[in-house]
Amino acid sequence: MKKIVGNILKNKNIDDSLKAYYGGFMEINNKYANIRLAMNYYTYYTMVAEDDGILESENMSGIAQINSIIEHMAEGREKYRISDIQKLEELRNRIIEKVQDLTCYVDKVNIYEHALNRVEYRFREQELPSWYSDETITRLLMQFILEDEDNMAINRKISRVIGQLPIRFTKNKFYELLSNGISIYKGGTKESFRDFLYMLKTTSMLEETPTMELNYPYLEEISETFRNIKFKTISNEEYKEMRYNITEVSDYIENSMNSNMMIQEIINDLLIVLYTIEYQAQDNILKACTEIIKDTNLLFLGKVSPKSVEELEDMFVMLEGIQEELYPKLSSYDVTEQIKDNYMEQVQQLGLTEEYSVVFRLPGLNSDSMFVELDRKADNSEADEGYIEREQEKLFAKYAKLFDENEKMIQRAVMSAAISELPVFFNNISELQDFIYDTLSLCTDKSEKLACIEILNGIMEE
Repeated sequence: MKKIVGNILKNKNIDDSLKAYYGGFMEINNKYANIRLAMNYYTYYTMVAEDDGILESENMSGIAQINSIIEHMAEGREKYRISDIQKLEELRNRIIEKVQDLTCYVDKVNIYEHALNRVEYRFREQELPSWYSDETITRLLMQFILEDEDNMAINRKISRVIGQLPIRFTKNKFYELLSNGISIYKGGTKESFRDFLYMLKTTSMLEETPTMELNYPYLEEISETFRNIKFKTISNEEYKEMRYNITEVSDYIENSMNSNMMIQEIINDLLIVLYTIEYQAQDNILKACTEIIKDTNLLFLGKVSPKSVEELEDMFVMLEGIQEELYPKLSSYDVTEQIKDNYMEQVQQLGLTEEYSVVFRLPGLNSDSMFVELDRKADNSEADEGYIEREQEKLFAKYAKLFDENEKMIQRAVMSAAISELPVFFNNISELQDFIYDTLSLCTDKSEKLACIEILNGIMEE
């Protein structure tokens, strides 16, 4: 494979290299995915066996489908493969939909929690620390930010600090900062600009999906409760109730996200195995994987397994270190983007379009971004000035509506979250220092300042 990959990168013997590449790439992906599937599928079984609550009720049908598909595969029922792949792809898209829904609610909860934190000290008898002054905390924050030499680390710290300051922007100032951040994307690709807009919208609880209420009625109900809270006049009882509700909803979201992630890992692994099963090698490692997967499937289905749980676990010894050994090869052999960019005409001429349509899906399924949409095509056309202005106008209209419908505390939480995601907008260290000091000194709400100091101290102590 090294020689084949080298030829593709050097534009040598392209026809022969393309003919040889797809089979070798599918084989190593198949082996890697079989190992992952054996581990993830068995781990999921043991977790479900110990705690049924790990499964969302709506994911019960998903794991039932997966069990059925693995049963077909384990019994060698080839006639089901195409329809099983289609079912898995549909299930995968369903999980992606649910995760997008959850992400929208995560950002809503973050905004409401940000606002709630700012009123906590109204119900606590506490004064500013004796050492405190706006100058002192500004100096400490600057030391914290600048103790790193790496610019990326510094920028991350700046974003975290800015996101927790007691912002007092006018709407016009906020729009000016947004506009400056957006202007960086002029002349870039629409894809990168859309990614930036998506990040801004989710952070600001502007992003909504058509399925979020249907998939998560509990989260919609609790969000409506949060929307009705008046932070300006919130009572101690209302504060305690909202704090309890935020804890409950955060746990619910975390459990839902974990359940979806575990299911998606298994789906991704299983899809690779099914896509590439014709190229599966016959060695002892793969025989062990096949046995583990088959016996775990029997356990899931409540059938008699020829092996005990202890015997199954002993088989994992054979797999130790193999995944780590394969991963660097998997990465170094991945020249799929170069093939897409330079050799698609040759792929078509060689009649390998179908084979490469599978090959191009494998890196996405193996990536850390387990919810990546496999068939999404990036729009790399230019984001010209007119396009940027139209999108900015639509974004500002969304913010204006949000601000009109919410009180000051929510407006400030949204502004803080949004500007923390902008490219760093300070020209020098002095501007940053002045911004921190001015923001703190303009805050005359003692309870809000106490909350900010506690959070900022927590960031510095991490």
